[in-house]
Amino acid sequence: MTWEAVPGAAGYRVQLLDLPADELVGEAAVTAATSATMPLGGLPEERAGIAVQALSSLEAGGAPVGSSAFGFVSAGPAGGDGARWQMFAPEDYSGDALRASFAALAPGERLAVIALNAGGADDARARVDVAGTSDPETELAQASQVRTLRSDVAPPLLHEALRAHEEETLREALQSGIPSPAPSGSSTPPERKSFCIVRGLDFESRARKPAVRVLLTQHAAFYVDEEDLSHYPAGFFDILGGLFESRAYPADRLAFGAESDVDGNGRLFVVMSHELGAHLNGGWLLGYFGNDDLLRPLDLTPWCVAGGSNRADVIYLNDVANAQANGYSAEDAARSVFPATLAHELQHLINLNQRCLLRRCSGPEETWLNEGLSKVAEDLAGFGWNEPEGRSEGAQYLRRGGDLLRGYDGRSLTQWEGDPIGNYQGVHSFVRYFADRRGADFASRIVQGRGGIAGLEAALHMPFARAMADWASALLFSNEGATPDSRFDYLGASWSPLHVRLRHLDWQALPGSGAEVSLRADGLAVLVTGPSPGGPATVTVRRADGTKPHVVVARFTGNLPRQ
Repeated sequence: MTWEAVPGAAGYRVQLLDLPADELVGEAAVTAATSATMPLGGLPEERAGIAVQALSSLEAGGAPVGSSAFGFVSAGPAGGDGARWQMFAPEDYSGDALRASFAALAPGERLAVIALNAGGADDARARVDVAGTSDPETELAQASQVRTLRSDVAPPLLHEALRAHEEETLREALQSGIPSPAPSGSSTPPERKSFCIVRGLDFESRARKPAVRVLLTQHAAFYVDEEDLSHYPAGFFDILGGLFESRAYPADRLAFGAESDVDGNGRLFVVMSHELGAHLNGGWLLGYFGNDDLLRPLDLTPWCVAGGSNRADVIYLNDVANAQANGYSAEDAARSVFPATLAHELQHLINLNQRCLLRRCSGPEETWLNEGLSKVAEDLAGFGWNEPEGRSEGAQYLRRGGDLLRGYDGRSLTQWEGDPIGNYQGVHSFVRYFADRRGADFASRIVQGRGGIAGLEAALHMPFARAMADWASALLFSNEGATPDSRFDYLGASWSPLHVRLRHLDWQALPGSGAEVSLRADGLAVLVTGPSPGGPATVTVRRADGTKPHVVVARFTGNLPRQ
């Protein structure tokens, strides 16, 4: 293994890892060089990872200098060893081609090829050829005629204006200084209070709205826009407040950490108003958290023209009448839609508090990761994939969403475009896979860490490309019985849509003319062969442009069920 020198480092500590188990293997080595050779000691190559930490001195290991970097043991440039699951790196290409060789496939055995464009340019291309297996069945070849579904219907860009505004607000606050929180006190939130509310996520249009306190719980005060009071049936807030206290709040607090308390009153404000809009950009806005409430001084102007900050810990929800206008009953809103939204938005609030108020951040969390954590927050509170509608959205992601919504074939994992299926459910499935496997503190390590891909790698102890490979393998194989390794099963209860096999991505008629795949930045493509008659086989991946994608090749027996 080799690595780049770190300025100021006297040496390096090198440690082998069992990546799926997230466990240290053997003794660490300390060296002054920027390379090392270590025996695997019985650890299979496909499980082996590497952690390298820069040190201030070589004596007694020295103190760490900066953060660790992570790598994995690739299958190598010689074609691999024919294992059931192998991952090849860009360094394994010989010129423009990568080859994975199999001395003997069993009769009926198939190959799956996953191309991963981790860190690559958008819309990159590669060509895949396979020798030694038969063509897939006729129906699979026919299914491959539509290779990439791209919708002409723009997705409803709801949170994107908010994320852009939050980035600007945080940059300003980091430059000018984040205001100190008020001293903690025991004051009870007033029965009536006015709030600056953004109209329809247009941050150039805010309204100061008088609101009435309708419920006070241990951790929140619920307020309703005075104009909307008549919209709520009896018992609505008892249900909503009860689910917040029994499910949403404890789940978020346990998984992600403590929320902020910038106004010192010990409670969150939940403010409900029709000003969020009945219809917005082809969808509707259930709720939002705005970081200017935490980062800017209190706006006392009658028209909210001095920054619009309420200088309080606020989550905004839409009015129940607007929920009904979008097909949800008041009972649906109270029992599912709004409490799930509270869990989702509370994670965003906690994320900002943990990263930037309690610690020193350099900027906002990357949108894809922040939204993935919030989707998992819905699950942890008992909503999300625990409910039929949430499972349906996950299912749409896995079966490519029909003609209007793209699934994982047409989307990047990290390039955020606001697609409610291709983006939200994509990051949902990614974070969910690791949250199930990495223990109760996994999400908090993400939220309290460095942020972005570097912070994710530190929490997972693996490079991003390897994390994508494990996740993509789970998308293909989870709970099928044909999986090459049990680590590619999603865990947990039956709420996961990956416990019901759905249509796969990009079935191709391989071998023959081969297949060209188009890859988004941090995107993937999956190809599956027909059965082998028995004997040798070879997979060849050629770059069609400047991209050398990471490649996973897995062996399995039988047909993967499909829709």
